[in-house]
Amino acid sequence: MMPTRVFSSSRRTASGLLFTIGLAHFVLLAPVSSQAFATDPGRFGAMTCQQLWYVEQKTLAEGRVCLKSTRAKRAFSRADRCISSSEAILPKKTQDYLTQLRNAARSKSCAGY
Repeated sequence: MMPTRVFSSSRRTASGLLFTIGLAHFVLLAPVSSQAFATDPGRFGAMTCQQLWYVEQKTLAEGRVCLKSTRAKRAFSRADRCISSSEAILPKKTQDYLTQLRNAARSKSCAGY
C-alpha cells in the first residue's frame, strides 16, 4: 500500500509542476488580451501625426507585436519581448482601435499612413 501512495503523491506533484510550467508559459508568451488603451479614439482627431504614431507604436508594443522601425524599437526598448510580427495576435478590440487610429492619421495626411 505504501508504494501506491508514494506513486500517487509523486504523480500529483508532477502534474502540479506541469500545470505551473504551462501557466507560466501562457502568462509570459500570451499577448495582452484586455489592453488599456492610452487614448480615447474620440480624441484622435485632435492629435498630431507624431502623437498618433506614438500611440500606435505603444499599442503594438503592449500587444507584443514586433515593431518594425528603428525609431519605434528605440522608443519602446523596455517593452516586453515581442512574440509575432503579425497584428493577427491582437484581440479584435485592439485591432479595431488601431484601425480607427490609422483612419484618423490618413485623414490628417500623416506620412506613412
